[in-house]
Amino acid sequence: MITLIQLSDCHLLKDKNKTGYAGIAPYKSLARVLSSVREYVVDSVDIKNYVAQKAASEPEQRAKHQVIVLVTGDISGDNSPESYEHFIALMEQYIEPANIEWFVLAGNHDNNPYFEKYIGGRHLQSNDSLSLCNWQIHGMDTRATSNMHTAAGEVKESDIQALEQSLRMSQQTNHLVALHHHILPSNSWMDKHSLVDAQRLVSLTDEYPQIKALLHGHVHSPLRQQIGKHNTPSYGSPSTCWQWEMRPDFGVSNEAPGYQVMNLMGDGTVNVAVVRV
Repeated sequence: MITLIQLSDCHLLKDKNKTGYAGIAPYKSLARVLSSVREYVVDSVDIKNYVAQKAASEPEQRAKHQVIVLVTGDISGDNSPESYEHFIALMEQYIEPANIEWFVLAGNHDNNPYFEKYIGGRHLQSNDSLSLCNWQIHGMDTRATSNMHTAAGEVKESDIQALEQSLRMSQQTNHLVALHHHILPSNSWMDKHSLVDAQRLVSLTDEYPQIKALLHGHVHSPLRQQIGKHNTPSYGSPSTCWQWEMRPDFGVSNEAPGYQVMNLMGDGTVNVAVVRV
């Protein structure tokens, strides 16, 4: 089994104390969320066993249960180098001491040179997926290339080609696709910042049933949808700062910041729980 802990939409700022919507300071909120993640890791019996197995000498012991953290974009909120420095410092403080590997995706707010400079080495990309147990976890970069200032996203041909190649080569493996933008309309105001050419990804789920799940950020909400003719589940994530209302007019939810925990089972099923902090 794989436990994937998803964080999203941190919107970190140069000023650690600066607040945004709902009076939330993104830095302080992310620190609380990461503290909760660390406690989850320590308190979970399964993950305790994983940590013990990681130290074991037998490879089959280490392979029984793997844990990763994936941050699905919008790490920065102001395109500042300091926002990424703050992010790295928090991950080093809370996540790395637990011996948990972590990876990132880029969101529309990460369409800047500092993302690659500071955390490009952690960038999960479609041409270099994670192979864990009986799963492959793929990242897509949905940042727009035509307009770096837009909040909308786009599906890139290079991502589709890389995904399709992996799907053809690993037909008996379970696949999960992670991206920043939501795939189908959410019937909310966030749809004005939607994913261009999303049908390309929907078509992949139609053709390759080994895609067992998709996950994304962007909407600051645990949006739940089914994609394509196989009803492939798609899971949106809470933000680590403020939450959006999924309604036609702009609105900030009173839900607390959070993250979600996804257990990827060997048979291809996915169990998902949202944790609010």
